[in-house]
Amino acid sequence: MYQPLPVPAEHALAEVIIDLSAVRSNVSLFADAAPSAEVMAVVKADAYNHGAFSVARACLESGATQLGVATIGEALSLRTAGITAPITAWMWIPGEDLSRAIQQDITIGVPSLAHAEALVELVDTLEQSDSNSTPIAISLMADTGLSRSGITPDQWATVVELIAKYSASFDVRGVMSHLASADDSARAAFTDVQNRRFQRAIEICREHGIDPRTNHIANTPAALTRPDLHHQMVRPGVGIYGIDPVVGGSGGNAGQLRPAITFRAKVITTKTIRAGESVSYGGTWTATRDTRTAVVAAGYADGVPRAASGKFHVGIGGKLYPQIGRVCMDQIVVNLGDSEEPTDVKPGDWATIFGEGGISASELAAAAETIDYEILTMPRGPRVWRRWVGEEKEQLDLSHSNGHATASTSEDMVEAGRRIGEQLEAGTVVVLTGPLGAGKTTLTQGLAAGLEVKGRVQSPTFTIVRTHKPSGSGRPGMLHMDAYRLLGADVSEGVEPGKHVDRDVVLDALESLDIDSDLDQVVVIAEWGRGVVETLSDKVLDIEIDRAADERILRWEWK
Repeated sequence: MYQPLPVPAEHALAEVIIDLSAVRSNVSLFADAAPSAEVMAVVKADAYNHGAFSVARACLESGATQLGVATIGEALSLRTAGITAPITAWMWIPGEDLSRAIQQDITIGVPSLAHAEALVELVDTLEQSDSNSTPIAISLMADTGLSRSGITPDQWATVVELIAKYSASFDVRGVMSHLASADDSARAAFTDVQNRRFQRAIEICREHGIDPRTNHIANTPAALTRPDLHHQMVRPGVGIYGIDPVVGGSGGNAGQLRPAITFRAKVITTKTIRAGESVSYGGTWTATRDTRTAVVAAGYADGVPRAASGKFHVGIGGKLYPQIGRVCMDQIVVNLGDSEEPTDVKPGDWATIFGEGGISASELAAAAETIDYEILTMPRGPRVWRRWVGEEKEQLDLSHSNGHATASTSEDMVEAGRRIGEQLEAGTVVVLTGPLGAGKTTLTQGLAAGLEVKGRVQSPTFTIVRTHKPSGSGRPGMLHMDAYRLLGADVSEGVEPGKHVDRDVVLDALESLDIDSDLDQVVVIAEWGRGVVETLSDKVLDIEIDRAADERILRWEWK
């Protein structure tokens, strides 16, 4: 599968910082606002671009009991990363292979009669093959007025009758719906209409012998302002990330929502624009006096909305400066003021596009004439690095193509390895690179802890390859090797930088040591493995450890 090539960390000029303490605070706020209901945290679209794995863990540790995503693939990715909490996914195509989702106990949303019929057909197939005895977990989706996905009122009874006919094959965990305008108090009457339709949909289920246990319609604004809509569970989305979507503001406890994301980039140069000169494409801004400017290394390819050109401010050093001219693909220009006025802004300074130290996502959305949701999801791409903060230990989220973290002690290194190991799946090859004494084996000790494998981890200098059996918890085993020494001097000395050794050469070397592990069933940890083991898998995680004065820096990317 294609992965965008990330910019090396030392050359990254833009970054996104996600504050997980803000996520935790926001989830706790929803739990307090709906004390009699469960909280389903919506982490679709990579948790609104905040990192699904890290955010999911933070949500579950601070009051959420369930997770919601859009697609089956998103749900399975969370399972692969080690998330065991209930997950509901509501976007799929009739005929799509749902076998893994069923095996992983994903609650499948049923948005139409065609989807219900596809599930019944699947049930018949499973019964004929006698391959499944566990009821399929589903949530019936009622269209109560949004007129998007959801079973329409005229087909609701038909779907319920069909599911009831196969009641032994389905576990109807709830009825769900989505509100069209709960963010607008002027349309409260229509929200009431939707709730009445929702309640009637639940009643029809019960009239047919189906008892949906956990029903949910309340999104972020309804969870905060409409306790009558809480039912058995609330389902906040954008509020988890610190955005209040209510027109004019929700008031009350919504004022305690904390934005969780900051998007910033480096100043790369400053210069003086003479009076009469124009800035950027099309000359949409012209200097009326000699003006000092800064060029910031982020553009629309990185998530700065072009539609906001010339209409927003950038935060540098605690001050806000107007952005001028058109937003370019890679950069923007900022007005620092009259050329005669002193400025402390210099190349290398951070310039905040939105978030802490700059304007809010809502303000940038207003400038771009869009909504906060879109702004949150925009900063991304191989040039935008990301960090998770807000806990005692930095989050290590492998769901992105690249990332980095620091470790000040050997204990930190073990903990970093554990967090990585928890997310690794069978068939992954981990390439460890770094100078002698950088902590590769120490990191591997943590990887082993995260994988829960058996046996003590030792430097492969003494063993070349060591097999660690799985513990029986369902996690894969581990193969720990000194990849360079595995090949022997004759072969290893001929390994050219950037070239990969043929897969059969590596397999022959393993067989010569009587190692016959099924590589699809283990995680391979290869110290000194760059250029040697990449051909063993299409899932290769390259981790490089650099030694700094007082800490180790871990950088990773998927190859």
